[in-house]
Amino acid sequence: MNMQLRLQNDMKEAMRARDQLRVETLRMAMNAIKVNFDNLKKQAYDAAGGESNMAASTAAVDAVTLAEPQMIEIIIKEVKRRRESADMYRKGNRPELVAKEEQEAVILESYLPRMLSADELRPQIEAIIQNVGAKGAADMNKVMPLVMQQFKGQAEGRILNQVVRELLS
Repeated sequence: MNMQLRLQNDMKEAMRARDQLRVETLRMAMNAIKVNFDNLKKQAYDAAGGESNMAASTAAVDAVTLAEPQMIEIIIKEVKRRRESADMYRKGNRPELVAKEEQEAVILESYLPRMLSADELRPQIEAIIQNVGAKGAADMNKVMPLVMQQFKGQAEGRILNQVVRELLS
């Protein structure tokens, strides 16, 4: 099922269940997807010539779609935003807001594919390091772009960074 359709259906269910936190969280996620989609349409319109070439601009805007991986990236960003907010609230001694942000992050994470753990990543990253021929921490800038590209959407960047540092030291 399409991510956007799943979000809409789950929001309807949350409304029926009167789960206010879930409704608000799903609305924010759907809004983030809509804003991103609108930005893509605007970029396509501007790239096609805007008002000076109306037919081509309209066709370009109609051709814009938001694929599932792009929606997953948006949800990942929203989860990251919630985690960062929770950390800031924790530093500001606001436990009620920390709890809310963490609950929202958990709700959003349920829409993401399962993330790989450090133990699952280690053998695959070792293979990448050997292919590149990296020997130490100085070669981190050779390895990280490849690792980030291969595991985009499958693992958090900080975990990837931690495993690469561990294997290169």
